[in-house]
Amino acid sequence: MGRTDLDTLVDRARDALHAGGEETGVCAGLLRDAGDPRAAALATCLALGITRTEAERRPATEEATGAFDELGPGDEEVLALLLQAGGVFVVDRRLDAHEQRIRDLLDAARTAYGAGLPSGFAVSLSRWFRAGELARAHRGLASRQRVGEDGDPAAYWAALVAAGELLPDGDGTEEARERCRRMAERHPAP
Repeated sequence: MGRTDLDTLVDRARDALHAGGEETGVCAGLLRDAGDPRAAALATCLALGITRTEAERRPATEEATGAFDELGPGDEEVLALLLQAGGVFVVDRRLDAHEQRIRDLLDAARTAYGAGLPSGFAVSLSRWFRAGELARAHRGLASRQRVGEDGDPAAYWAALVAAGELLPDGDGTEEARERCRRMAERHPAP
């Protein structure tokens, strides 16, 4: 694919994203129109603001290559979802010191959960950490019904309470914060 063709795909992806399109839908649409899965993924990454070097690296990973190899007619949405699940479209965000403290507390909670965090949730959590979606990660962790059998419930809920205190109100943070406080009361430190 020539530079002009890729530039056209990036412009189309950028326009679709600015119009409210989701990464997966944008990538799938580019793939249907262009027929080149790697170019569609690359254009979507570039339109999201991912650097060219990083955008070229992500679709070349072993997982992404496997998804491309399995692509068949009508599989555009499936491929885009696999790429999304693999973190290809995540825009990594640098955290400031306050945000890093929250992330460290959320990571401490993840560790205290123990083995057995559901794999789909673990993948989402990793993406939220990379994207700096800390309130979303907090809400997700706060929604867990119980800590893993080998986990430490007191440490889990204490870390989530501390993280919740540092998060701004909004987007359901208040409810998650209250749930964490209630759960921490049920699971006090020894």
